[in-house]
Amino acid sequence: MIDAGRLAQVIHGLRSILRVEPDGLAFFERTYDGFVRSFFPAIVLAPLHMAHSALSYDAMKTKPDVMSYGIIEALTYVLTWTLFPYVMIYVTRLLGKPERFFDYIVPYNWLQLLVGLVVLPLTLLVDLQLLGNDGAAFFNFIILGLFLTYGTFLARTALVLSTSTAFGIVILDILLNLLSNEIIDKIK
Repeated sequence: MIDAGRLAQVIHGLRSILRVEPDGLAFFERTYDGFVRSFFPAIVLAPLHMAHSALSYDAMKTKPDVMSYGIIEALTYVLTWTLFPYVMIYVTRLLGKPERFFDYIVPYNWLQLLVGLVVLPLTLLVDLQLLGNDGAAFFNFIILGLFLTYGTFLARTALVLSTSTAFGIVILDILLNLLSNEIIDKIK
């Protein structure tokens, strides 16, 4: 788990990232233990994700077995949180910066908390038909722009890369997410 002092440091670090301050990385515990703790946002966001999964199940015309659907959704959630960090082990090696893996992935995982706290409530509003598809598309466009901006800043700063290479890493993250979602949708 994470104690209040560490959580306060993380919040300060996230505020620094949002202000595009490179020194903000110092507030994250960029070690193996910090890496393990950086998956805490997955626990925080899980109830919102499961609510979305339940609402999506209710909206399906052809419903798979509830148990199968639940297992697939749980595995999907784990995959969503672990695929990119796993791939980044190899990307950092390819870039000749394996020692910077924790410098990048720990703040990256915590940044997903902010993304999830924005995206998942909007998704639930769409699921509940309180927000139309046009409104959702507008917000998704803004969120994508912000993710590209802050994600590129984080990759550039933490991995000490050019902006174009850092942008490529963010695009890789997005493509991995889209590809894994496509494959999982075919399983459902």
